[in-house]
Amino acid sequence: MSQELVVTAMGPDRPGIASEFSGHVHAAGGNLADSRMVNLRGHFALLVLVEGSAEVLAAVEKRLEGAAPSMKLVLDFARPSRPTARAGVPFRLKTYSMDQPGIVHRITSFLHEQEINVEELETRLESAPFMGSPVFTLEILMLVPPSRSVHDLRRALETLGGSLNCDVDLEPA
Repeated sequence: MSQELVVTAMGPDRPGIASEFSGHVHAAGGNLADSRMVNLRGHFALLVLVEGSAEVLAAVEKRLEGAAPSMKLVLDFARPSRPTARAGVPFRLKTYSMDQPGIVHRITSFLHEQEINVEELETRLESAPFMGSPVFTLEILMLVPPSRSVHDLRRALETLGGSLNCDVDLEPA
């Protein structure tokens, strides 16, 4: 039976790091099931879910631990229990605003109060042409419980966006 290993890693970004990391997983017999890898302004961050037998996952851990110093990565491993599937309708929420502290917290707190599960969250601070200041974007993939009114949710998010001076888009995913 296939098991799972969650690996998180961080270190200085450089060309070839994704190839080197995935090569070690492959050489140990592991399968990269899900992954997120990103360059955060010169800092490489990685989050992967590796699948394999208990023996394979032990080999993946050992191989990555041995290679971590040469890859200049700090690693962490976790063996999660199988979660129960959550019911809901997938929606994508996007916000656009001038950058200000607290946007992510206020929006995710609101979603938590509505019992909406955040599946993925990504933020970016980018220069905006013709504005002269950076634009903060937030994108969330979320599961809305079937009992929630999407119409009411949309209206409440628009109200919250207004209080944060954010444009808010909500669409089915």
